[in-house]
Amino acid sequence: MIARALIWALRRWRLRRLRQLPRAQALGPLAEQAAADYLTRAGFRIHARNWRPAAGHGELDIVASEGGVLVFVEVKARSSDEFGAPERAIGEEKRRMMGAAARRFCRVHAHGPRLVRFDTVSIVWPGPLDEPEPALLDHVRDAFLPPGARVEPFPQHISEAMQARFEQNWSSDSGW
Repeated sequence: MIARALIWALRRWRLRRLRQLPRAQALGPLAEQAAADYLTRAGFRIHARNWRPAAGHGELDIVASEGGVLVFVEVKARSSDEFGAPERAIGEEKRRMMGAAARRFCRVHAHGPRLVRFDTVSIVWPGPLDEPEPALLDHVRDAFLPPGARVEPFPQHISEAMQARFEQNWSSDSGW
């Protein structure tokens, strides 16, 4: 109970500090927090945020799981959509770096699920940063494949067996 209260207090302190920064610096972390809150409410289990491999480049904004699928989420935020949707800023180089970071994550956490996908969460936040209600959030599942990725479809009975095994093995906290 004390740990939850401490986590809540630290989160509130961090959000207050972020809101004191210039808008351009504060928008990214606040959008990532809003995306993590949305994904948690949508039934995802968050395993890591802002994960960076020990060697190499790249960053994974959010690593979550939904059922038996490990989901790597890229969060993009803008103050307006005047210059296009935020997810349009995810270019080929960013996809390549995310793919490399995701492979490293899967190697480090080899006990996790083997089915993966890449999602995007785009947030347009035109109003004040302390009012998340006017923010427009768009979650795109299976938004892209990193360059060089292979698609290997599974028959339905194999997918169901993998899902059952995942739920059985991951029903308790795995320490992520």
